[in-house]
Amino acid sequence: MAKKKPPKLHKSQSAAEFKLLVEQFSEEISKRSGTAFLFRTSEHFQNFVYELVVEWERKDRKIFFKILGLKTPMKDFPRPGPAFCKCEIESLEQGDYTLVIDRRGKQVNEFKVSLRNGVKLLQSQKQDRFIDVTTDPNEWSYEAD
Repeated sequence: MAKKKPPKLHKSQSAAEFKLLVEQFSEEISKRSGTAFLFRTSEHFQNFVYELVVEWERKDRKIFFKILGLKTPMKDFPRPGPAFCKCEIESLEQGDYTLVIDRRGKQVNEFKVSLRNGVKLLQSQKQDRFIDVTTDPNEWSYEAD
């Protein structure tokens, strides 16, 4: 008898496997500020809100993200939802950056963002895209059942 995969609740309207929100953050108590890159899966999982494992590296005006996969949460109670990862970079100067996102060594997408007076998406890869990038939290959010 074949093993069943965990049931998935639903998928977002986009065909992209992941969503990325790029936004500025500022914490008054810790006096930290910078740019946050919030990744999530488009798929919502039935049993756990998994951790999305993402490594990043910055070289000049390019930021490389490598999506490695999912990790089971150790401290969380079981609940449905997408997998998440948050990468914060405090040392980005104002200007334009290229985001290079690698999906498990299988596929690479590139995007250009501006970090002048807020965050703005300048250029997006049109074809063969596995990730949608946004600067609008409303476009990134998901509806919990």
